[in-house]
Amino acid sequence: MPSERIVALDVIRGFAMFGVLIAYCMWSLGTLPSEAYTPLDRAVESIVAFAVDTKAYTILAFLFGLGFQLQLSRSQEADHRAVRLYRRRLLVLTSIGLVHALLLRNGDILLPYALTGFLLAPFRRASDRTILVSALLIVLVPSAAHGLWEASGIAMPARPDLAGAGYLAENFAWVRYWYATAILNWPLNLTLFLFGLYGGRHGLMTKIAADPVVARRIAAAGLAGGAGFFLLRARLAASVPVAGPSPLQSLTTSLLYTFHAWSLAAAYVAMLLLAMRSRTGASLLRPLASIGRMALTNYLMQALLLVPICLAFGLFDRFTPTSALPLAIAIFFLIQIPFSHFWLSRFDFGPAEWLWRLLTYGRVPASAKAVAEQIL
Repeated sequence: MPSERIVALDVIRGFAMFGVLIAYCMWSLGTLPSEAYTPLDRAVESIVAFAVDTKAYTILAFLFGLGFQLQLSRSQEADHRAVRLYRRRLLVLTSIGLVHALLLRNGDILLPYALTGFLLAPFRRASDRTILVSALLIVLVPSAAHGLWEASGIAMPARPDLAGAGYLAENFAWVRYWYATAILNWPLNLTLFLFGLYGGRHGLMTKIAADPVVARRIAAAGLAGGAGFFLLRARLAASVPVAGPSPLQSLTTSLLYTFHAWSLAAAYVAMLLLAMRSRTGASLLRPLASIGRMALTNYLMQALLLVPICLAFGLFDRFTPTSALPLAIAIFFLIQIPFSHFWLSRFDFGPAEWLWRLLTYGRVPASAKAVAEQIL
């Protein structure tokens, strides 16, 4: 029920959705050649790459695992029934993600999340040590898979050459490419899911929210670590020989960026939880909770809004950082927040969340508002 929701988690999820929209506008809609960028464009791109890229994905993946733990803890069903319901939810999400990827956004994260999510269920009874050790080992899988692939002599799938192709043809080609190379990207989903599972098991978010000293330490360490890992990665990348990086250099570079993203994501979450402790901060951030409660709807809405506009006006591959960032800000604050607030003032679920529940449970979702009206 909506009353059972944790507002802080909705705020954090809403914040992450803003980051997803910024990244989508900045890099997924296509940009002009970098040679055409102004100095301001380059500055904006550098700042957004440091502050946004991968951080929203990290937060959302962590919350996915945490949400799984919360579902299990709240479920009144037997363990096997709760897991069966969880898998049904993932099957529906898989279908939504596939349609979304093929028709709108080939860089969709719903299908990778759903398919990787099936691997999370077997860990529900694992010890804390097993969860954490597995999470850290899985981080190494993409680099190991890349090395084994190259050693096998089997050619890597070529990135699609789509000059002159139509929009849907491009989507199909890119979806085929992303899924053919999934082993190089998707394992990190499971690592973050496992961290979320561990965090949910131990009430990590609640503890951080209740202890401002800990939250400040996490925020400070996250900001320092995020900057430090980023600079170390840049320095290492600058020292790579012309012949290309060694396997160890590639692994180190990848891990440094991963730790950079994790550090900043942790800092953002801690700062949001700190801000929520004050009346002013909670008031300013509360609109993000509406986005978080309708995260699936808002994620789908981003492409539903932007793709038709870009097709109608020929805007694909014409964006610059200084045009993409204001576009993301305008859509989020002028459309998505007002729409989410309007919708949730009348309904308990976003339209996509309603459909997700309908297809999962096989019945029309019960409305708390409708129930209250019957009682009154």
